[in-house]
Amino acid sequence: MESLALAAAIVMLVIIISGIVAAVVVVRRPVTTTGRTIATVASLPAVLTGGWMWSLDVGTGARLIGLVVFMAGAAAIVRTWRRPGAGS
Repeated sequence: MESLALAAAIVMLVIIISGIVAAVVVVRRPVTTTGRTIATVASLPAVLTGGWMWSLDVGTGARLIGLVVFMAGAAAIVRTWRRPGAGS
């Protein structure tokens, strides 16, 4: 049981870290196409893991964390590829 708790803690840590990376991408918008591609690749795990956590039938707190991570990843991808003059 101890190893199961450790595995669950590691999974949650990875999900939260991917959300933090996505939040950093939202704040620090890349300018070049290469930077945008790297930012998208860095934000995609937040969308996937957050969406996965949000869709699970678990407690409300875990689902809320999943939703926040998903929204941070989606916002990072949208903001990365939005044109500079389009409402930013």
